[in-house]
Amino acid sequence: MVAILLISFSILLFTRVPLIMALSGSVLVTFFLTAPRDLMVVPQIIFAANDSFVLLAIPFFVLAGNIMEEGGISTRLVSLFEKLVGFLPGGLAVVTVISCTFFGAICGSAPATVAAIGTILIPHMAKKGYQKEWSASLVATSGTLGIIIPPSIPMVLFGVLSGTSIASIFAAGVLPGIFIAVCLIIFAMVFCYRRGIRGVGGASLKEIWRSFVSAAWALIMPVIILGGIYSGKFTPTESAVVAVVYGLLVGLFVYRELDFKKIPKILLSSAETSATIMLIITTAAAFATILMRNNIPNLVANEIIGLSSSPMMFFFLFSVFMIILGCFMSVMPALIVLTPILMPVVHALGISPVHFGIIFIALMAIGTMTPPFGIDLLVSCGIAKVSVDKTTRQMWMFIVVYILATAILILFPSISTFLPSLLGMRI
Repeated sequence: MVAILLISFSILLFTRVPLIMALSGSVLVTFFLTAPRDLMVVPQIIFAANDSFVLLAIPFFVLAGNIMEEGGISTRLVSLFEKLVGFLPGGLAVVTVISCTFFGAICGSAPATVAAIGTILIPHMAKKGYQKEWSASLVATSGTLGIIIPPSIPMVLFGVLSGTSIASIFAAGVLPGIFIAVCLIIFAMVFCYRRGIRGVGGASLKEIWRSFVSAAWALIMPVIILGGIYSGKFTPTESAVVAVVYGLLVGLFVYRELDFKKIPKILLSSAETSATIMLIITTAAAFATILMRNNIPNLVANEIIGLSSSPMMFFFLFSVFMIILGCFMSVMPALIVLTPILMPVVHALGISPVHFGIIFIALMAIGTMTPPFGIDLLVSCGIAKVSVDKTTRQMWMFIVVYILATAILILFPSISTFLPSLLGMRI
């Protein structure tokens, strides 16, 4: 049964069938050939996979990100950070990383972060002499911070699948996200300095203050969302609704760049994105059910434990596997398929589930910037109007930086667990 499932899935995947069709098609083929009477189980599994209050956070965070993109929040954040750090070597590159980090702390989606920040900064960087392919690589890499800095849609999904506190994972993602951002900033500054790319000039205190006042409503937003979660005022799911309401109020009545005519378009775009994500989640759940029926999670767990003499060995094997897998599978299905398989190993080796979740998501983030399924890379190249092939030649430098930063996170788990422990959360 498992052999038929994996073979059919691989065939469909490598024939470039959409991922949803590859997952659902392989499940249906497997049931049809091995247990045709159980075909009625498939829609039941799909329905049950959607029956979760926590998963409501996903469409709401998608909607919140689109509202903020259209409502002028991203524009004001970019303007403020350009005034603050634009004078540094490679100033616009630094602004890009910081803007993606902050926007990621609002919307929870990597593609939305790439689209919102890339649309503004890639053309601006091109005017200042930055190579388009390099700029697209920077935006694609920095955009991945949208799923590491909380709130994060993949974090919500990992929490549901692993039974880990979502608030704990959100807290655990703060310092790793900032650490990766700092690594990218240092690399960008050194790269630009060695190529003679200087800053965009300084700004007076008066200009900085004006930009700060203009962006104040945007700056307050992550404080409200994360502060509400950590203080227990509302759940992560409810925080997504708060983000939508806050974004609407600021976009409509404060910045006034959002009008009621744009709302139907935003709702339609958000519905399309959310439907795609939820379809992947449900079909991947059916895929994972077949694996669990055949005791594959325990078999794989035992094999990995046999190969892994220590947590570090496990993380090494896991990292190599995930970097390769990320080239062919996106974040959501990888989380759904692999989390039930790997969590028994994590518990057996005494690894913190919260720390493992952060490393898992960071490693899958690398896949979002590598072809052929690197969605962030594709979005960034589309904005910059450059080919994926040429951009990939520039991307490898950023991937190396990302891998090194992730390796440090693996070696020092306290970077992930410090904040949850400080807040008295379970790790």
